[in-house]
Amino acid sequence: MGGDKMINKTISLLLTLLMIAGPQVKYPETVKILSIGNSFSQDALYYLYDIAESAGINVVIGNLYYSGGSLKTHEANAKNNLNAYSYHKWTSEGMTEAKNKTMKEIILDEKWDYITFQQSSEDSGLYGTYQPYLNNLISYVKSLQPDAKFALNMTWAYSTDSGNNGFANYNYNQFNMYRSITEAYKQALDETEIDILIPCGTAIQNSRTNEQLSAIGDQLTSDGYHLDEGMGRYIAGLTFFEALIVRDKNLDLNIYEDVTFIPSTITSTEELANVAKKAVIEAIKDPYITTKLELTK
Repeated sequence: MGGDKMINKTISLLLTLLMIAGPQVKYPETVKILSIGNSFSQDALYYLYDIAESAGINVVIGNLYYSGGSLKTHEANAKNNLNAYSYHKWTSEGMTEAKNKTMKEIILDEKWDYITFQQSSEDSGLYGTYQPYLNNLISYVKSLQPDAKFALNMTWAYSTDSGNNGFANYNYNQFNMYRSITEAYKQALDETEIDILIPCGTAIQNSRTNEQLSAIGDQLTSDGYHLDEGMGRYIAGLTFFEALIVRDKNLDLNIYEDVTFIPSTITSTEELANVAKKAVIEAIKDPYITTKLELTK
């Protein structure tokens, strides 16, 4: 009897220690994601590590950052091996930044599982600005990381009163910008070997149909185009997580229940966070169509 009690106490102690240690690891391999982007990819990746960790997924996240970087600029930087980039990296030790890096250095820093591409925000709805730069970039990156999967990160439309000069490309109309972006990214998928879309733009647009979400910041932006540092970035991070990890790896995860992280900057209720998660789920299901979300009670 005494031995049984000791065993039970030991098991109880182990379970307690496991609970204290944090979320159970649900996918043993570390998923490594790199974005070739700019401040918009920085927005989208900002909370991705925390989101994944809370769901029991080990990740390494990298952002190859060039301010306002377009596909044309990235191609030129790669071709000339320019040390033009800041390298933001999220690991279990936190976020680090290394400056004056070349694209090649960053791409070879890890054996990346996913590498994402995106057009600069003002050009995202103008498909004539994509080629031949995107295909050239794909070929370059593939020569360095032949086993990585590639994805396109769909950027979002500006707020309706944005003062960004690039908004003129869309007659200062948010719907025109969103529609142009979806058409351009759809064409990019059709005309490249990339088959994974991360529909951040649609997730944000879905969220704007909800009065409570749209009221955060300037329609989920901080300045009319960069995402709000709380909810806006959270929605984009959830979209990356759902598209690249949950759906692509066919994991038995539910972001409503398994993603417990909510940024401390979000002062709204958990219920509103669930509406944001619904915006993401609907964007994954219908990446080129806006889904109207019901108001929370």
